[in-house]
Amino acid sequence: MNNNDNPATEEKPTGAGRFQAVSVIASVALPMLAAYIVFRTGVGMPEGTVNQGELLQPPRSIEHLPLLEPGGAPLDLLSESPKWRYLILPGGDCAAECEKLLYTTRQVHIRLGEKADRVERLLVSAIPLSEERRAELREQHPRLRFAVQESAALDGLLRDTNRPRLERASTLLVDQQGFAMMVYDNHHNGNQLLKDIKRLLKYSYDK
Repeated sequence: MNNNDNPATEEKPTGAGRFQAVSVIASVALPMLAAYIVFRTGVGMPEGTVNQGELLQPPRSIEHLPLLEPGGAPLDLLSESPKWRYLILPGGDCAAECEKLLYTTRQVHIRLGEKADRVERLLVSAIPLSEERRAELREQHPRLRFAVQESAALDGLLRDTNRPRLERASTLLVDQQGFAMMVYDNHHNGNQLLKDIKRLLKYSYDK
């Protein structure tokens, strides 16, 4: 019998070969995983570098944040397709400061191009906006969604974080698993928001 036909003589991967293969895979996957963990938790991130927004520490899950549709039906974002979400908190009836924040996030959304479908913007008010006001905002922001939540619920979400109260129109950036992880307001410009979300999209999955 030809030894080449004998299964017992087939060459098997050596320990060194298996180690080399694992090393190659790890060298690609681990930096991406590490970058995402650092960005999400802030652990190991040098102060004043990398992130443009303010990290919410610790991140908070919105799983039990009682969001409602404008008509009063429950809104469960975590049951929907995983997306990065900007929760825009107007601090009232979406006056000038809120409108400025809406404009900034809209321009960021547009500039994401083909990746825009992985991001969503929601205006989350403490009381339902009138139909007329929603129609006005919808005309300026076609992809904007509306939601309602009590301010007390937001206070509960942010309690024991480094930002227990948001005193002006602000935006919470929520990751694909539903964790609020970054805070922005009108002190941040569109380029800063865009730099952050592009980095996060790069190191997160796409479904």
